[in-house]
Amino acid sequence: MMTDIQRKRKPILPSVAAAVYKRGHWLCHWCKRPVILPQAMKLLEGELRQSGWTAPMALFHNNWTRDAAPLLDELGATLDHVIAHNRDGAHTLENFVTACAKCNVRKSDGELATWLQRDKRKPVKGKYGEPTAWDGLSGLFVVLASRVQGNLTMNDRAWLKALTENPSEPVAETVLASTAFRINGTH
Repeated sequence: MMTDIQRKRKPILPSVAAAVYKRGHWLCHWCKRPVILPQAMKLLEGELRQSGWTAPMALFHNNWTRDAAPLLDELGATLDHVIAHNRDGAHTLENFVTACAKCNVRKSDGELATWLQRDKRKPVKGKYGEPTAWDGLSGLFVVLASRVQGNLTMNDRAWLKALTENPSEPVAETVLASTAFRINGTH
């Protein structure tokens, strides 16, 4: 097992998360449900408020609570370590998959073999096929972020850059190699 020093992981850059989400077609690796980019919901709520909408909203909350952000509580896009980081799983692109918030919480840091044997959430199967153009509302985020660039957080700007640099390009090996997120004893 990893020591406490090795276990401490670096934050995952938006460019890495975006690459993983795109690689997974914005679908949860475990249950195949479409996931939603949380930053899009945050900007959507801000846009509605700025337009004068005063009715209660439950689009975004920093903690993704069910009462304040039910879509994110269920379908918020997260990165999951296939082999849990706390179980010596690498903090690398190869070990990351797209997960909905529910599957990520349910899997937690349990054994992969145990997780794979669980009673599975019923996978979503479309009557007319699987989504082919779902983007996790990342397009909405780009449009809204472009409107309010002066008010974006540093993280929002990083997401905007990650989503607009090569929006239709598949995950490139150069992007993956440049992230260097492998944690080892010499880190």
